[in-house]
Amino acid sequence: MDTKPPVAPAPSLMGFQPVAAILTFVLIVAVLYLGRGIFVPLVLAVLLAFALGPVVHSLRRVGTPHIAAVIVSVLAVLALISGVAYLAFSQMLSLASDLPRYQATISEKLRMLQETFGGGQVIDRLVATIERLGAQVEASAETLAEQGPEPIQVVIADNGMGSLETAQTVFFSIIGPLASVLIVTIFLIFLLLEREELRDRFLKLASRGDLRASTEAMNEASARVGRYLLAQATISAGYGTLFGAGLFVLGVPNAVLWGLLASVFRYIPFVGTLMIATIPILLAVAVDPGWTMLFGVIGLYLVLEVVSNNIVEPRLYGTSTGLTPLAVLVAAMFWATLWGPIGLIVSMPLTVCIVVMARYVPGLGFIETILGSAPVLLPQERFYQRLISGNVEEATDLADREIEKDGIAAFYDDIAVPALRLAEADIAGDLADPSHRHRVVETLSEVLDDIAETVPDNGEDGARIRVFGGKTELDQAMALMVAERVRARGFSAQVMAPVALRKEGIAQIDLSQTEVACLCYLGQKPDVYARYAARRLKRIKPEMVVVAGYFHPEYNGGRGEGTTDEIDVVAHSIALAEHAIALALGGHGMVAQDDPDAVPQLRLSARAISAQAAADPDISRSLRRLARSANTTVAMVTIVPLIDSGGDGSNKSHSEHLAHEVLKKSGTLIIEDLQHSPYAHLRTVVESGVRAYGGVPVPLDDGQLGAVLAIFDQAPSLYDEAQIALLEKAVLPLAAEIRDLLLRREAEEDEAVA
Repeated sequence: MDTKPPVAPAPSLMGFQPVAAILTFVLIVAVLYLGRGIFVPLVLAVLLAFALGPVVHSLRRVGTPHIAAVIVSVLAVLALISGVAYLAFSQMLSLASDLPRYQATISEKLRMLQETFGGGQVIDRLVATIERLGAQVEASAETLAEQGPEPIQVVIADNGMGSLETAQTVFFSIIGPLASVLIVTIFLIFLLLEREELRDRFLKLASRGDLRASTEAMNEASARVGRYLLAQATISAGYGTLFGAGLFVLGVPNAVLWGLLASVFRYIPFVGTLMIATIPILLAVAVDPGWTMLFGVIGLYLVLEVVSNNIVEPRLYGTSTGLTPLAVLVAAMFWATLWGPIGLIVSMPLTVCIVVMARYVPGLGFIETILGSAPVLLPQERFYQRLISGNVEEATDLADREIEKDGIAAFYDDIAVPALRLAEADIAGDLADPSHRHRVVETLSEVLDDIAETVPDNGEDGARIRVFGGKTELDQAMALMVAERVRARGFSAQVMAPVALRKEGIAQIDLSQTEVACLCYLGQKPDVYARYAARRLKRIKPEMVVVAGYFHPEYNGGRGEGTTDEIDVVAHSIALAEHAIALALGGHGMVAQDDPDAVPQLRLSARAISAQAAADPDISRSLRRLARSANTTVAMVTIVPLIDSGGDGSNKSHSEHLAHEVLKKSGTLIIEDLQHSPYAHLRTVVESGVRAYGGVPVPLDDGQLGAVLAIFDQAPSLYDEAQIALLEKAVLPLAAEIRDLLLRREAEEDEAVA
């Protein structure tokens, strides 16, 4: 769909006073650091409340009282954490008692390395040290065995600390962690009990009269953080289970401990699992006389990292965090500096909340621009940047990706043309050096040569189609794209520079073989130039068809405006210009564009045929069967005119809007949620209540009308491959039924006229 280039500037730092911004940032950091004793437990409680919210809701749905549901959920979490802590502590004690047994294996490994690498001094020292320690341990053991146990000597030493001070030290070393756990638990209970009340109070404080924006911000933050916590918990639990099981199979001691720690440390971005994997790797060196266990542990770690980072995480996370990898790393370093190890764990959820809130707070949009994963430039803006920089390689790569996704026609109308409009706006607003448009045209020409579906026709004579750049080099760039689309249909076309439309230029052109002339204009008011050029062309060859392409988004192509006796067809997109030229060369009946009522009449006729098709017993039966098989709300066929008069489209229904998009794309169009799509601004789409849409063109072999078969849903839904296959499979039988309907309608009209 042709979308108007955004006029609002992207969020930037230019609106801030540098000194005030720096002081504000320093003050916030100072408060977070000095108040970490309060903020850390509160943040942990909030994150646990996000995780336990669905559990409490599920318990309440089965009839459990609210207070009981909260208490049961909190006790379950405390029991789980206590059990994990006890298991980890017992495993650590077992590991500590087993470490002396591994001294011989380590010495043997170092001796092997010494022989392999020629006896390095470092290895010699390590071997000597380990052997000396081993000898001392063995001598002490033999002495104890010969002499028997010695009586325990009690030595009373005064180190300056009395029994009261010692008791206080032990007490505070134990009470500190317990107090933190108690504070988090109390916060968590109150957050779960007063969840709705706290949410309402926060909205009242933050909304400032805009309750909608505040609610959307809170809902989005909750959804993102909730999805992230659920996905992270699932991945971490699975990772730790597989890691521990793999270590157990390999024979690494205390495999359960390393699995538990891997699950916990995986919350630390990038380096958490590496820190834990280092210990089993060292143990493998100490335990196994050979090297099999070592390589097994390393291989297990690498396989789990590759699978989780490249396969599992992209599927479960998706865009739930909305952060770039660099933002994740910076956030981890920032929060770890402020709050220590706990900051590493909570860095991701906290940063997600900040990015979401910044999106809805005026003046803080730069935070999302810096940290967010969403592209900061629209596709047309990115393509335009490549054009003005003369970067053919990146421009071609971007074009290839978009063409692979949506097709070459959609790339032209949705990305390339808006990019040229940005160039036109820069020149008109004197925002750039006008000479840069030469570079834009040259770069675009090279890109078109790379992506064109057919070899360009450079013949000077005998071209059936002449595509003229109307006034500027940017108009000539439009002509390049129209000509490429026409050549893709198998017609010969030649692109003419704007100078060819001048009086002396037109007189020198051989138009004897030319059947269609297409005039391309990107400016806002092309009428005067187009009429002048068309009049001169018609004087040379009156029977030639003149197609005027008016590609500016603000051009009002309504009732008869832009059409004259010399201009036969007005098109407002490359797809429509291509279709108009093909109709002229193919001999199909075309709409008479010099009649201001022709297109509205054709639209009324198309609506009448759509209504007749919906009432036809055979077609309606096929549509009901399709809706039932695809498990959708409704299936519908829509008939629309292939050439429309443009305008804002306020007189079109939602199905007509979407049908035109499907025909423009010339392929299947799937929209998961119309209310959050490029069509959400259309009133008819909003008022229809339709959310999900899937449409596919129906071949009618008609020069004036096109048809689209579509399925609709009342709720957002991403149609799967089976549903799309059913939709596409139903096209050919339905096309035959609609053609029969058109033939019957034509026969009835002929009979009525007779």
